[in-house]
Amino acid sequence: MENQAYTIKTVNFEGPFVVLLNLIEERKLFINEISLARVTEDYLKYVNNLQLDKNRLAGWQAAEIASFIVVAATLILIKSKSLLPNLNLTLEEESDIKDLEDRLKIFELYSRLANNIKINFGKNIIFAPLERKNEILAFLPDEQITARNMMTFARGALDKIPQKVFLPKVEVKKVISIEEMIDRLTKRIENSLKFNFKDFSGKAETKEERVVVIVGFLAMLELVRQGILHAVQENNFADIIIKKQEAETM
Repeated sequence: MENQAYTIKTVNFEGPFVVLLNLIEERKLFINEISLARVTEDYLKYVNNLQLDKNRLAGWQAAEIASFIVVAATLILIKSKSLLPNLNLTLEEESDIKDLEDRLKIFELYSRLANNIKINFGKNIIFAPLERKNEILAFLPDEQITARNMMTFARGALDKIPQKVFLPKVEVKKVISIEEMIDRLTKRIENSLKFNFKDFSGKAETKEERVVVIVGFLAMLELVRQGILHAVQENNFADIIIKKQEAETM
């Protein structure tokens, strides 16, 4: 969430905070983690529609599109936290969630105040314009303003300009989507009728590996909801055994 670009709603562009705030207001919810988790699906549908609508994306900057993806990723993290109460998040992940909630509350406040400014702009002038004492304006420079001093001031200002910092290149790793994970689970259950979810999802030591485990768990829940899989966990923190759901017989 750092270096988040400031977004403005225009005719051709609507920032992610505008969309997210509208979704929360439509459901008449307060801004908190619970409400953000509830509107995650609606926000993801909006992002998917943007990908299909090539005309709307035409002319957008990469930073504008990235802002939608950043908010979507944070919402998925909040949704995962609500589904997995025992999920331990890093300080960075907790900060991302808190930062999104705070930014949205500030944006809501500014949006509400902006309507009042728009209605009352120019109606109540607090300070009257100053009267001109002389019609003819004359500029008398100070004695210290000389060509030599101006060059000295200009050099001093140029020397204080921050230098460009070139950051090292970092490899951007692709994170698997829920659709891809659902396909993996479906193929796995076709080849083996019973397997351990831990063996399927792998380790969760790094941040990227934890994301894969979370996405895999969400994909498993979706297949269980559809009646394709049957998941069993005998005790808390025990392994989750996944079986193929047998068709019901009359």
